[in-house]
Parts: sequence; C-alpha cells; structure tokens
Amino acid sequence: MARPSSFKRDAAVDAALKVFWRRGYAATSMPELLGAMGVARSSFYASFSSKRELFRECLELFGNRTLAILAMPGSSRENLAPIRTFFLQTVSEAPEQRISRGCMMVNSVLEMADVDPELQLLAQTKLDEIQDRFRQLLTNAQLTGEMTDTHSPAELAETLMTLNLGIRVQCRKQVDRIRLQQSIDISLTLFGIAA
Repeated sequence: MARPSSFKRDAAVDAALKVFWRRGYAATSMPELLGAMGVARSSFYASFSSKRELFRECLELFGNRTLAILAMPGSSRENLAPIRTFFLQTVSEAPEQRISRGCMMVNSVLEMADVDPELQLLAQTKLDEIQDRFRQLLTNAQLTGEMTDTHSPAELAETLMTLNLGIRVQCRKQVDRIRLQQSIDISLTLFGIAA
C-alpha cells in the first residue's frame, strides 16, 4: 500500500506557481522548487511525475484564476465592469512585487517560443480564453447599448488583448505604476470604459 502524501497538494502547487512565475520555467531548479513547496523529492515525483508536468498544472491554475476575474456579470447591463476589474486587479491594485513579474502566461509564451511548442500552446490557449471572454463581454455590451457597435466585438477584444500584452511587458520592464495606470486609463477611455 502506498504511503499517503504528507503535504498539502494545493498549497504546494501554489508555492510552485509563485516560483515559476517569478523565475520562469528554465531558471527554476528542482532544489528551489522542493524548498518552496516543502516536499521531499520522492513525494514530488509521486505526486507530479516531473517538473514539466508541475509547470503545466501551474500554468493551468494561473490561467483559470486570471479568467475568473472576468466572470460574467450578474446584471445584463454591467458587461464592461469585469474588464475594468481585470485591469484593476492585475495591475492597478496588485502588490508591486506581483506587478513586476508580469503575467505568467505571457512570460511563458515568450520563454517557450521555439523551446517547447506544447507548453507555449498551452499558455497561448489560456490567453485566447481571456480574449474570448473579452469578446463575450463586449458583444453583450453592444447588445445592451452600453457601448457603440462601431467596431466588432472580436476586433475590440483583440485590441484589448494587445493592451494587456503590452502592459505585461511594461510590468516586466518595471515601468512606474503611475505610467502603467495612465496607459490603462487612456486605453479604456478610448473603448468607452470609464476608469
């Protein structure tokens, strides 16, 4: 009979996510992961099988948490509020240390280019899900008259994602928070999304 794990799996995955987010996949060593997670090597391999599989799980978790910020609103006339909330929670109101890490999905798309196409695709798929949620919210906003239909929801969602990607790169460059907020405010105002 296998011995039960002596660590809390969710807490261990969350600790690993923070290390991968800060350091990236390649720069994160196994000793660093084991230390952060508080697990023995044997327990690690029994639970996760490999560093790559753990990274995949962390990337899924990060993507799902980010997507949850864009939950569909309770009211049919509040479709733009989740978009404002998305930028507030991920940049404007986030702790400085977290902002400087950028976005784990964006970081992974860049890091995995030409290195691990499968992991790059996973990160890109998670970003595509966010863009699709933008599109759903913008479609509903146009249907309820919250915003004009000058541009298609798909075009607007792609532009919002471009803003998101650019902001994340600026975060990694450690651009001043005030300048980041100005960029977000100007961009959202152009979309008709009040700051």
